[in-house]
Amino acid sequence: MKNKILLLIIAFLAAFPGCKKEESKITTVVFWHAMGGPLGDALEELINQFNDSHPDILIESISMGNYNALSQKIMASILSHRTPTIAQVYSSWTTNLYESRVIEPLENYIKGENGLKEEEITDFYPVFIKDNTIDGKLITLPFNKSIYAYYYNIDLFLAEGIAEFPETWTELLKTAKMLQKDDQPVTAFGISVGFFESLLYAFGGRMVDEDNNPAFYSKEGIEALQFIKDLIYKYRVAKLTTGFQHQDQFIAEKIAFIMGTSVSYSFIMKAKPNFRVGIAPLPKEDTTGVMIMGTNIALFADKPAKEKEAAWKFIKWFISPKQQAKWALGTGYVPVRKSANELPEIKDYFKQISGLKKVWDQLYYAELEPPEPAWLFGRKIFSQVVLEPVILGEMDAEERLKIGQKEVEISFQR
Repeated sequence: MKNKILLLIIAFLAAFPGCKKEESKITTVVFWHAMGGPLGDALEELINQFNDSHPDILIESISMGNYNALSQKIMASILSHRTPTIAQVYSSWTTNLYESRVIEPLENYIKGENGLKEEEITDFYPVFIKDNTIDGKLITLPFNKSIYAYYYNIDLFLAEGIAEFPETWTELLKTAKMLQKDDQPVTAFGISVGFFESLLYAFGGRMVDEDNNPAFYSKEGIEALQFIKDLIYKYRVAKLTTGFQHQDQFIAEKIAFIMGTSVSYSFIMKAKPNFRVGIAPLPKEDTTGVMIMGTNIALFADKPAKEKEAAWKFIKWFISPKQQAKWALGTGYVPVRKSANELPEIKDYFKQISGLKKVWDQLYYAELEPPEPAWLFGRKIFSQVVLEPVILGEMDAEERLKIGQKEVEISFQR
């Protein structure tokens, strides 16, 4: 009996002589990210397409649920010497990771045999090159990137004789007053550092100076913060909300317009609002002002060469115009390559959504948040010491900006 079983096992293995050998040829790339929900589904679909077309590589996708968890997991993996192959990272994480030699510059692969041509590098929006460059080297590459936009109720605007979304912040206030009935708010927003930053840049200010010292306590900073405060308390055209309440109230036609990101569109339209939804770039003032958001992708240095080469193949594939078009259509994130906009599917998308191209074109003048590692903590200080007291407690904008700048300066010096 034992001999029969042994013969059956031998026969089975003989029928699949290459099985074990083929498995040994597969290079696994562990990818840590924070994508979930529909965004995570879109990412998994692309990863599956890559895996199917690259039988010698397996991208093992592991979601950490959120960026805080991802950050903590990366830090723990460094201490335990069990890092992933690649991971999403914010710019404010990158400097420390690079200076600690935890991540390897992607420049090594970009300029390698299977790298990118010069015209491919210049095909990236300049803001993304700047965002991923340290000491003149491309350390990381853009991954999931979005940009601010305004969403508005076209039907409600037209009913008041307003044909277009306002192009300046001054005009936005005038428009809000025209839409206002019975002293009721017509827009809503939460406490947002990005909202303040966008206004600050539009009014001609900066978060940090040329030496990367905090510079938001300025005439422009006071003007920007006072503008936000006045929308709520002086003119009563705006109300403060938390989470996605502003989006829910917009869909329910309780307010006329909201600020969101390029990703917000799919979530708004999924709710099937009973009105035509318009999308527009952020208003300008003395100059332009809009922030980019999202993470980049980093390659960890302690992995075997074969694993890193496989990871680079995936990164190169993912950032190609064709895949960036799929990523944008599936998520609302912006393509990181300009040439993706010339593909037929993106041109059709622009025709379907009036105003979307103008929103994406903001990438030509978009701004970056301070890249210093200290800004990760400084951002929280700014929100707690400046924005919350002014917006929630109606405290003096100039006074809180002055105090906040001192606090952030201290955090930058630690």
